[in-house]
Amino acid sequence: MGVWGRLTAFLIVLLGTFGTAYSLGEKLPGHSHADGHSHGPESVVPPGFEFGNYQLVTDSVTGGDGSPRTLTFHLQMKDSMRVTDFQMVHEALLHTVLVRPDLSGFRHLHPDIAADGSWQVTLDEPGQWHLVFDSTPVGESAPVVVSANADDEVQIEAVPLPDADDDVTLKGLRIIRDGVNFNIINADGTAADGLEPYLGQPAHLIAIRQGDLAYIHLHPTMEMVGMFMFGPATDSSLPAPGTYRMFLQFGYRGEVLTVPYTVVQS
Repeated sequence: MGVWGRLTAFLIVLLGTFGTAYSLGEKLPGHSHADGHSHGPESVVPPGFEFGNYQLVTDSVTGGDGSPRTLTFHLQMKDSMRVTDFQMVHEALLHTVLVRPDLSGFRHLHPDIAADGSWQVTLDEPGQWHLVFDSTPVGESAPVVVSANADDEVQIEAVPLPDADDDVTLKGLRIIRDGVNFNIINADGTAADGLEPYLGQPAHLIAIRQGDLAYIHLHPTMEMVGMFMFGPATDSSLPAPGTYRMFLQFGYRGEVLTVPYTVVQS
C-alpha cells in the first residue's frame, strides 16, 4: 500500500517524521528572523506525525462521505505528556498548511488552540488532503513541524501541475521570480506601492515538493523596496532537487495575496 493507500472512510493516515524547511538549518536561504527562532536539523525528510520528542495525536474525525470533515488534534511528548503551552511566532500560535497530494488546493490557516492544547481543522472539500502543523511549544527554540493525511474515500480527479511560469500577474502586479527572490512591480512596469506585511514578515514563501511532500517555509533575509529576497542574489536556488509547487504570500492593500509557481530544481 502506498503513502496515499486506502483505509476505512474518515480515518486519518499518519506517517513518519516530517523535517520541513526548518530541517535545512542555516544552509537554507531565508533564515534570518527578527524573533530569533533558529531552525534544524540539516536535511529534508518526508512528512509524518513525529518530530524529535513530539508526536501528533488525532483525537477525532467527524463528518465525511462527501460532507465537510472536522478533525481534532493535539501534540504530545513521547512520554505522553500533552503540550498545552505554545509560543506566539509570526503572530500565531499554530501555522497550518493544507494542500492536496497533487499540490493543488493550497490553504494557510491559523486554528485556535484550546486550553487543553487541542485544535480543530475543517476540510470543506472531500477527497485527500495533506495537513502540516507548525508550532513552537514553550521552552523550545525551534519550531516543531508534524503532518497528517486525511482521506474520506471520495475520489477526486488529480490536477496536473501548471507549467513553470516565473512572471505572474495578479491584482495589477507583476511578481517576477528569480530563484527564491521576487521583484514586484505594477503591470505597466512602474514601481509598486501598497505592499504590506503578512504575519509579522514582509512576505512568506512556502514550497512543497512533488512526490514526498517535503516542505519548506522561508522568510525574507532582508527588506528591499519592491523586492522579497529569501536568499542571496548569487545563489537563490532551493537546496534540494525536485519539482515544487511554491506559494508566495504577502499583504497588498488590505488583502493577502497568494502567488503560486511551479519550480523545477535540478
